[in-house]
Amino acid sequence: MAELPSLGIPFPELLLGTGLVLLVWLGLASLFVYATNREHKRVTGRHWLSRLIYFVYLLLIAILAVTAFGSIVQFGHLDGYALMAHTAAAGAFVFLMVAIAFLYLPTEVDATDIRNVRIPSWWGSRGSAWALVVSSIAAAATMLLSMLPILDTPGLLVMATLHRYAGLAVVVSAILHVFSLTCVRLGWR
Repeated sequence: MAELPSLGIPFPELLLGTGLVLLVWLGLASLFVYATNREHKRVTGRHWLSRLIYFVYLLLIAILAVTAFGSIVQFGHLDGYALMAHTAAAGAFVFLMVAIAFLYLPTEVDATDIRNVRIPSWWGSRGSAWALVVSSIAAAATMLLSMLPILDTPGLLVMATLHRYAGLAVVVSAILHVFSLTCVRLGWR
């Protein structure tokens, strides 16, 4: 698995580079969002059950990322207890992905207040919610497709590679979604 086809960059180095770019981007975006703050009313938040489901979903993403990427960085592949934990968390991840799609994707109801006055929502929170759901579907679909008896060995290797990059996209989009929700919650957007 360590020899999966890639973009010409070893995957551990790609993980490190992505992490560094994400940290720099979050720092600069935080400064920009805070500096261009338009003093919006703070958002009070969602129902406690929605927040709990979201927290568990983020926890599952963290477990999946640590088991997969941590094992890849340390050993070059995913096996043993890390694989068992990854597989166990994946079932809950797929189940909660549906709940997150219903709870956090923007709708017309989210865009109006009690008096039916249209409230413009920040593009960052809308876009990151869509990115989180789409990348989650891609990550789940690549493994679900691998479980069907239709692919040969080269096809399975391609699916494993796509799953690896889709998982990285899930982690990045989850971080960006948490960032955007924090900005909205603080009233910066």
